[in-house]
Amino acid sequence: MSARALKQTAWLFSPATLLLALLMVTFAHTAWILSGAHPDHLRVLLGNLIFFPICLLAAGLTFSLSRRLTGRPRRTWQLFTAGILSWGFGQVIYTALDLTGRPTFPSLADLGYLLLIPCFLAGLLFLPRARHSRLQSLSLLLDVAIIVVAVGDVLWHSHLQALFNGYAGDAFSLLIGMAYPAFDLLLIAVLVTLLVWRPRELASPQMAFLGAGLTLFFAADNLYTFASVQGIYHVTHPMDSLWTFGITSFGVAAYVGLVHPRLPRADARTDGPWPLHLFVPSTALILAYSAFFLTHTILDAPLVDRSMIIVSLLVVIRQFLSLLDNRRLTQALSHQAQHDPLTGLLNRSSVHLELNQKIQAAQQRRAFVGVLFVDLDGMKYVNDAFAHAVGDQVLLEVAHRLRRTTRPADTIARLGGDEFLVAVDVDDTQQLTGIAQRLRTAVAAPIQANGHALHVTASIGIVICPVDAQDAAVALHYADLAMYQAKTRGKNRVCFYNPEHHESQLRRTQLEEHLRAALKQDALELHYQPIVQLPQASPVGFEALLRWHSPTLGPVSPLSMVQVAEERGLMPELGAWVLNHALQHAKVWRQHHADLYVSVNVSATQFALADFVQQVQGALDLHQVPGEVLVLELTESTLIGDADASVLKMRALKELGVRIALDDFGTGYSSLSYLRQLPVDLLKIDQSFIRTLRDGGASFVRAIVTLAHDQGAIVVAEGVEEAWQADVLSHLKCNLAQGYLFAKPLPFSQAQHYALSASPTPEAHS
Repeated sequence: MSARALKQTAWLFSPATLLLALLMVTFAHTAWILSGAHPDHLRVLLGNLIFFPICLLAAGLTFSLSRRLTGRPRRTWQLFTAGILSWGFGQVIYTALDLTGRPTFPSLADLGYLLLIPCFLAGLLFLPRARHSRLQSLSLLLDVAIIVVAVGDVLWHSHLQALFNGYAGDAFSLLIGMAYPAFDLLLIAVLVTLLVWRPRELASPQMAFLGAGLTLFFAADNLYTFASVQGIYHVTHPMDSLWTFGITSFGVAAYVGLVHPRLPRADARTDGPWPLHLFVPSTALILAYSAFFLTHTILDAPLVDRSMIIVSLLVVIRQFLSLLDNRRLTQALSHQAQHDPLTGLLNRSSVHLELNQKIQAAQQRRAFVGVLFVDLDGMKYVNDAFAHAVGDQVLLEVAHRLRRTTRPADTIARLGGDEFLVAVDVDDTQQLTGIAQRLRTAVAAPIQANGHALHVTASIGIVICPVDAQDAAVALHYADLAMYQAKTRGKNRVCFYNPEHHESQLRRTQLEEHLRAALKQDALELHYQPIVQLPQASPVGFEALLRWHSPTLGPVSPLSMVQVAEERGLMPELGAWVLNHALQHAKVWRQHHADLYVSVNVSATQFALADFVQQVQGALDLHQVPGEVLVLELTESTLIGDADASVLKMRALKELGVRIALDDFGTGYSSLSYLRQLPVDLLKIDQSFIRTLRDGGASFVRAIVTLAHDQGAIVVAEGVEEAWQADVLSHLKCNLAQGYLFAKPLPFSQAQHYALSASPTPEAHS
């Protein structure tokens, strides 16, 4: 067969073609019946044969879907296909009997019809459903039983009693006749179950079409039984459309799965704002008693009968189960509100109450409560390397170890993330050190997770109640501060709460608050220390130094500012402020001395920014100054973290004309090894070497100068305070110097006057 022929054949059996054909045949059949089913001599033949293509087309859609699925869902749609074909096979027998004039009800055709419902029930049972408790399962069964008994009572009084009496002497006819309502009651049970516990493998539209098809079959089967008993059924009766539309609904449900396989799954717990399972009990009662009322008024049946008694008994049991279920739900919600969902430990909100009770009891006994704030070290690396699922396994294991290491009376909680709390009653506070060490040891043991032996440690902060704190909120806060102190001291440590450290933290927090305000209000200031050429002592540039006199805090040391800015994430903003103001001032004094430059210190945090080079270029463009006006001072520790990335960034800065100075040279451990790699323009000798020039320091300075000159770098000596130091440095061929000998750091206006009073020396930094 040619490729074109194969393509045409594939189009002929595509889902869209099958669905279109199914809909056309179904609507044509209905229109034909409603128009009178002419011509009369073909009515029986056409009325029977019309079901064959409908069943085949619908079965083709359900079978096509089953082939695309795997596992249990595949079996489900295979059983649906078998049910449709079984019903079609029943129609074949019915057609043969009807065309030959033999009785059609009851007959073997009915067996084919009836097998559709067991096939659909078996198929639905293959699908996974939401898990429910035994109490919820029993409640649903009672709801289904209430509705089934009520509907069964209606069917009994409407036509089943007459059917039973009419076929009392014919066992086969009675069996077939009663099988229809029995299977239909089973169908009702399936529909109610689907309504509440909808399978997760079916999308909501599929559920709707399957439910509609089963409902149409329920109506058609009961009408057929009633009409057959009355002897008024015939082929092309309007009820035939109920079967055709029911089968078509099954085909449409399969088509939805074929065309939209990723539609949201149907789930009674999350599908829409109105959870249907909440309405089933009341709906069951309403339907049951409405059925009894209609049966009594329309069919003249007794108002109180066995069915009524059974339903009432079921209702009482159902209400009792509802009370039990509500109690269970209340307890579950209370537990969820008080406990961490991952570890099952107390959560932050509930631990407050328990900790307060412990502290009050300890005060009455004149004992102590040790509050240990446990923070895991290294969890970030676990989550980054193995994802949070493995991190959750680690947290679960840590929670288990904390339980195992403590006593039953001790309180254990997960405060969130990788933070835990352990509260223990002790008579002697010295016991807390041993308890903390046991916790650290337990946490530090290797944790097997996802095939890996993972290692985490614990930093622990301890508060003694009621000595340090008299309530839970304060105790947690102080324990957190103590834990933070353990972190800053190197992690995997134990620290007791120290009020002096707390005061220091408060001061740092206050300093951060005022520093942020000062940045917004532009209340900081730059002072400039001249950098001079040796031996003439003529200025070639200025180092920008940050100064701040707070109206509230008074003079704040630059070291304190930088430390707080680094800790609280302010360094990029603070560094940008310094860079912009330094370039703004440099532009002013270069109007008179074109060769003066400004030297700006750059922190590791600021230099590590991905767009640092772009920020420098933006500042140069903003103030309209060339790159050579700027020298950026970097420390060795800033550069050696990622030497390759540092080199690339330094080269990008040099392309802008910016020069790089290596600050505090000689104080690190690997300066010499990295010097050959780093494109450094200036080397600044730390002042500790200048102070020891007479005590052997001169030889070190000579070595540094020689090394720097060999690399093509200019040498700057820091901290020059006496004239003899300048003479020695000049003799050692040191190029530049700065220090109190020449000038202290000066405000901008004084620095400008200093520059004006000196003669420019272009050759100084050539």
